[in-house]
Amino acid sequence: MSDSSSTGDLVAAAGAGIGASPPAVSWPPAVSSPPAMSSPADVERLLRVSDAEREVVVQRLSVACAEGRLTLEEMGGRVGSAYTAVTRADLEPLTIDLPVSIAAPVAAVPPMVVVAPPKPKKKWLVTVMGELKRGIPRLADHTVVVTVMGESNIDLRHAVIESPQIEVHTYLMMGSQTITVPKGVEVEVTGFVFMGEKQVKIIDTAPRPGVPRLHIRVIGMMGEIKIRTA
Repeated sequence: MSDSSSTGDLVAAAGAGIGASPPAVSWPPAVSSPPAMSSPADVERLLRVSDAEREVVVQRLSVACAEGRLTLEEMGGRVGSAYTAVTRADLEPLTIDLPVSIAAPVAAVPPMVVVAPPKPKKKWLVTVMGELKRGIPRLADHTVVVTVMGESNIDLRHAVIESPQIEVHTYLMMGSQTITVPKGVEVEVTGFVFMGEKQVKIIDTAPRPGVPRLHIRVIGMMGEIKIRTA
């Protein structure tokens, strides 16, 4: 009896499936979307930069400094970052706050006309039997520092320049002079101090195209002249 009952149950179960609709299957099967690809701009920022691209940024920084948009210290720091940049993303922050420089058209000079070169600008800082502490906001082509029986402290770190070649001449008689220059700027120091001392503590910076060059010439007697990087 148990065998026939089990067989009947199997037949009944099989019959129950006859005529039933098969489960719905979607076509084509759903496929998960692939991950979004980076935009072309993002990919380009990851490209490694060439020496030519670094020089373009350095030239742009030099022009911005000459226009008064960057101080000598700011330009020196950005130039150092430009020369150590690896990717284009490293260069972007260095000029992101600077306008794109557009060269002005050069007017044609009529024939047989001689245009005289502009005279170099000169700035004088004179101290006699006193004390001078000053940060220079704008550095002329030629700056002269004269100290007689006094003390002068000249800070060039926040100065903007007016020429890629800057000359600073210092004259000292019985006193002291201290000149502070920013990092990242090429500095050459010449001259002497008679019956005194000349201290030069400058962080050496290799000459780089487009970077302003600072030449400091000292002449002193019975005093002390310090030139340092800070």
